[in-house]
Amino acid sequence: MSGDVSVVIPVKDGERYLDELLAALAAEGDLEVLVIDSGSRDRSCDIARSAGATVLEIAPAEFGHGATRNLGAQRTSGELVCFLTQDATPVAGWLAAYREAFSLDARVGAAYGPHLPRPDTSPMIARELEEFFAGFTPDGGPVVQRQGDASFLSNVNACYARSCWEEIGFRDLPYSEDQAFGREVLEAGWTKVFHPAAAVLHAHDYGALEFMRRYFDEYRGLRAQTGHVEPARPLAGAREVAARVKGDNRWMRERGWPARSRARWTGRSHWRAVSGREEHRGPAVREPQRRQGKRVFRRWRAGRDPHAAGKGRGFEGDLTHLDTAVPKQTRQPFRNREAARCRAHAGGQRPEGGR
Repeated sequence: MSGDVSVVIPVKDGERYLDELLAALAAEGDLEVLVIDSGSRDRSCDIARSAGATVLEIAPAEFGHGATRNLGAQRTSGELVCFLTQDATPVAGWLAAYREAFSLDARVGAAYGPHLPRPDTSPMIARELEEFFAGFTPDGGPVVQRQGDASFLSNVNACYARSCWEEIGFRDLPYSEDQAFGREVLEAGWTKVFHPAAAVLHAHDYGALEFMRRYFDEYRGLRAQTGHVEPARPLAGAREVAARVKGDNRWMRERGWPARSRARWTGRSHWRAVSGREEHRGPAVREPQRRQGKRVFRRWRAGRDPHAAGKGRGFEGDLTHLDTAVPKQTRQPFRNREAARCRAHAGGQRPEGGR
């Protein structure tokens, strides 16, 4: 089946993992690889060309998570179109798993796989990634998902049937274009598949401030695409922090971590849980542009009530300006919350591009 699969990789200053990623793709088989670079100032373009990938350069201002991926699908020819971020390295068997995924049902429109922690990933993030993706596959095998099932989809590591992409396409959204597609593909009568063997190495450890910014981005996108609003419940938040720290310690003990290492990580586990829980409280979302998010975030960081921003608007924010209304569907609060946490911890792409 030579040449039936294309891979599109949006890149901006991605030299750290790009060589490793492209080498992993070459080991998987004969693939059409397109790198779309939006203004890298490092060696990304040279690395991609040396690896034999086609490089398409666009201006930074032209980048859009949905628009750039639509461009990538248009510029490639495979019947299956895979998308990876610049720091998501496929593991052995990735391509075979995606091919198998599309053979499981006649209407498979999209498939995705897990994000695995890298060797230097903190135990807290490794545990959450492991547990989140395990929740999609009770028996450890691939799962076909239909309307009414979880709509989660991540363009960190996903593959699409070209016919499905041609029918639906990615919306030109500032964030979470994959989550919108995941919902719409099921509503349109297609199915999607989670395949645990279609895995990539992809996880990051950030400082508290960066974590909170990423949580903001993810919950903003989640609110816009699924209607989920995380309630502000201080007592429940304190219990959740305690439970997460306890879970992190249990996970380390089960894997034989020495007491000194567990103690060292416990403090970081606490602030990570606290920063994530605080960001769940969700500053008001008034405009999709990142600059508005920064203003609200600064209000929160300065100790002022972000919920009061916007001339008395509620903390859910005014989303009537968006090009799509919040869908009226059965909400899955727990799964939505875990999806946002997973995307933040795995280093989902920021609105301005790159990873």
